Amino acid sequence: MTAKTTRNKGGTDYTRGVSREQRAINRRNRLESSLLSSQSYLPSVQRFGEPFREGSIVAFEEKSFGGIIKPGQLTYPVSTDYAEDVSSWVVAIALFDGDKMLFACSGIPIPHGRTRQRLTRFVTSAHLVTQFNQNRNKDDKLRVAVRLPDNTATDGFLGLYDKDIAVVTCLDFLEVCPIDLDHKAKPFPGGCLKAAGRAFNSGSLMAMRGSLYQKRPLEPRNTWVSDSQDISKAVLGGPLLGWDNNIVGMSLDIYDSGDANLRYTFLPMDILCKCLKHFQILNPKKDFRGYALPRDVLSVVPSGFMQTICRLKSHGYPIPPPLVLEFNGRLLNHFEECFGELLPWKGFPYGDPPGGSEKCVWNQLPKEVVTDVSRRVVSLASFNGYVRSFACTSLLIKLGSNAKQTVILTSASLVRDCCNEDIIDDSLTIEVFLPPNQRAGGTLEFYNLDYNIAIVSLKKNFNAICPDDIFTESAKNSSKKVIAIGRDAKFGILMAASGEMKCGNRGCKLDCKDVQLSTCKIKKAGIGGPLINLNGSFVGMNFYDGSGVTPFLPRHKIVKVLSQVNSLPSEWWPVPKPYWYHSELQANVHALGKHIGRRLN
Repeated sequence: MTAKTTRNKGGTDYTRGVSREQRAINRRNRLESSLLSSQSYLPSVQRFGEPFREGSIVAFEEKSFGGIIKPGQLTYPVSTDYAEDVSSWVVAIALFDGDKMLFACSGIPIPHGRTRQRLTRFVTSAHLVTQFNQNRNKDDKLRVAVRLPDNTATDGFLGLYDKDIAVVTCLDFLEVCPIDLDHKAKPFPGGCLKAAGRAFNSGSLMAMRGSLYQKRPLEPRNTWVSDSQDISKAVLGGPLLGWDNNIVGMSLDIYDSGDANLRYTFLPMDILCKCLKHFQILNPKKDFRGYALPRDVLSVVPSGFMQTICRLKSHGYPIPPPLVLEFNGRLLNHFEECFGELLPWKGFPYGDPPGGSEKCVWNQLPKEVVTDVSRRVVSLASFNGYVRSFACTSLLIKLGSNAKQTVILTSASLVRDCCNEDIIDDSLTIEVFLPPNQRAGGTLEFYNLDYNIAIVSLKKNFNAICPDDIFTESAKNSSKKVIAIGRDAKFGILMAASGEMKCGNRGCKLDCKDVQLSTCKIKKAGIGGPLINLNGSFVGMNFYDGSGVTPFLPRHKIVKVLSQVNSLPSEWWPVPKPYWYHSELQANVHALGKHIGRRLN
């Protein structure tokens, strides 16, 4: 599980008379504190998740049904000359809070899939997820266990679900035989069937006879009724067998029509197979780039990770696919990735910053240049309500006829619409941060989407700043050595990566002929930051395309755009999207032959 994050306690001006924008920033800071504080757990969950009860409800009592089935007593035909023992693959699935059982049902094994990690998966009734969500509490320690046919129990992980079914996954290839989802069952003569399920505590396989129920108006389509009128939730998630013992469906829930008899709803086998294919279980993609849940499919937030999910939502990041959090997967291309050599601000109270990817970068600059950089490089973030949309670095510059006005030069990616990057989202609010404790709202004053430039003004003045005069050309520097500067979005730590300017822009993913390249290696937090030479002179503004080199727009182009707005050709400025990665949960592209299954997602 992700460790708790230390909050940036840099002071904010809470005096009377602050602007509405500043009050919004203050509220957001308090919200972030609640997201990262276990003492304020419930308010954060209510903002970005579901409110939890103080404790789980009363313990669940398993009820038996029908008769106990011994091994070999009930089989279903796999082929014309082979029959599979039903007792060898039907499992019991239970939900626990500590040692207290909260719910139990059955499950059916499905094909393994093509993940590198050895996994066994079961499909069951979505009623298990309903109980999981209803019983989730402040401790957030609910767990799922699977009772196997050999009467051993193992941990299970709830993943994808919809209104009917849910998928539970266990580590390793367990001793159960997945059912053939493509097997075509014969119609029920007279509607006769058998329902099977396994009790969790005893491990016993049970079965009872039943028949299809003739649907009345306004009642569920696929319904069956027990001949003995036994009602047990252990049958949910278990198989329905036809007259020839072929699997014809899976029991879903207990239906109360209001008369004296309770009935069961079920999902026919052909629809179950379609649902699993829609889950992308049987047709996995190569990796998690651009991952999104299929339509009408949801994913369970794992126990112990609700605060993590709330934090991800507040930062505008994609929600991880199932098992990625539990198996310590990584979010790539996020705004908190540092680069180069880190330089904390004076009085930094959070201990030594994490080691960067480079050393002895800041030592290449004169001390006065380092001081100037620390007073003119700020971090920016845009927000849609309480959710962060973008974060980047920016540079305080002088603007105006007499260079008296201080504004912020940055990337227009800060304010682009997240769904349509060709337009600006006017609803976004902007926050400016200069450590240790200067924060203010910002106003978008000018943008040029063709060169991806934006100018933001401050809604209150900052103290002890040193804006750069990029309009005054500095002395020529024959050295190709340059340094890319960035500022961490959370704590405001300065970052610097060294490199050299390259000739041409071959290999750049940005569709702009005026962009140049440097060999500095930055991350997304460096977008909009300055590229300077060893004298501290402004060379250009950095971008990030994930190519391993750093594209930048040279100073003379920026000056030209800011000096006069001309009609420019349309260009494309993509920014790599954040995505989740786990090497063992990706699809194994080297798997040979037809292997029905999926990458967990």
